[in-house]
Amino acid sequence: MTPFDPFTPEQLQACLLRLGLPLQAFPATRESLDRLIDASLHQLPFENLSVLLERPVQIDPDAVFAKVIEGWRGGYCFELNSLFARLLVSLGFDVRLLVARVRWGLPADAERTQQSHLLLRVELEEGPCLVDVGFGGANPPRALPLRIGEEQPGGWRVAVHEGDELELALRTSSGWAGLYRFTLQEQHWLDYQPRNWFTSTHPQSVFRRSLKVAISEEDRRLTLLDGVFGVRSADGRTTQRVITDVDELIELLRSRFRLGLPPADAELLRERLLPLLRG
Repeated sequence: MTPFDPFTPEQLQACLLRLGLPLQAFPATRESLDRLIDASLHQLPFENLSVLLERPVQIDPDAVFAKVIEGWRGGYCFELNSLFARLLVSLGFDVRLLVARVRWGLPADAERTQQSHLLLRVELEEGPCLVDVGFGGANPPRALPLRIGEEQPGGWRVAVHEGDELELALRTSSGWAGLYRFTLQEQHWLDYQPRNWFTSTHPQSVFRRSLKVAISEEDRRLTLLDGVFGVRSADGRTTQRVITDVDELIELLRSRFRLGLPPADAELLRERLLPLLRG
């Protein structure tokens, strides 16, 4: 099974309900696409709890559905974007899988990174768009038309980096900050299995060393990096607060980040988070 296998009618209904959307048809338009992206960013948290708890991260489409939709959890790019691709396919959108090299937080001249991020290309009547609901804190809030070199609302830009490689960047107070680099070469679903394996199991993976969570709340983007709770407003202003109490952090995960955490999982997570909060 791949993300190109549509939901059953029952799964589609459950997914729309999980996103807080009406049980209706969504035409394959830019307006519908942006509405679906917005719902996903507000309801499905980006998170790496399973990695921190050293549990296998299964990206088989039905396993992702069980975790995120039925289990009221979130996930990272291989889970959230593959689930979103499956939703779009079920609604009649034309979707392609792409892969990127993450650059966020790195200096412009940093060495090449590996291909570790799943993103989507969606073909609309007016042209192709870049779609991503699984990047984390600096996540595009809507579909980005593939208009190369043009700054788009919100300070987003897709520009040529080198050869056929493109870079998605965000304008910040200190200039353009790259999120990731990618080509428009369509990918095979099978090739994401080793990428997911590295991300979830390799000791050098950033997801093995830190708590990373993000979700949208009204017009703000909430983030957690270990005990640092950040809020980024639509105008780019950010505030941060350091959390040192692990029980407060777990309650924040449940309330503001909308994560379903059974008591047993919360206790295991508590033990894992204590050393991270102590630095």
